[in-house]
Amino acid sequence: MALSTWNLRNQYGSTLVESLVAISLFGFAVVAIGDLLTREIQLERANGTTTTAVCLAESELEDLHAQDYDDIASHSSTTTVEGATYAVQTKVVTDSPARSLKSVTTTVSWTEARGPKSYSVDTIYLNPRIED
Repeated sequence: MALSTWNLRNQYGSTLVESLVAISLFGFAVVAIGDLLTREIQLERANGTTTTAVCLAESELEDLHAQDYDDIASHSSTTTVEGATYAVQTKVVTDSPARSLKSVTTTVSWTEARGPKSYSVDTIYLNPRIED
């Protein structure tokens, strides 16, 4: 009997408890990685919408730059890009900050999973035909 007891104690393998502990640790690791991937996807989507907003604001300012100084005026529009709706609002203040200058603020607003967001760009346009 002593020989068979000795053989049972030296056998290699895992018990049910060891297996359950290993499966639990693996489960925790899978949940943690899944959460990390979900957050990464959300951040990637947010970066994409912000980049689109920046491009829309820059495009709006370029469009204004192509216009005659007297035609630059406040206006707003809505654009949909890849399923996201962006509101583009351009505010023009004449003779600000000084005479023969127009202060322009373009704001792009949109809503994403974390809530409403906006991006603004300010610039100043000079009247090329300054009258004395």
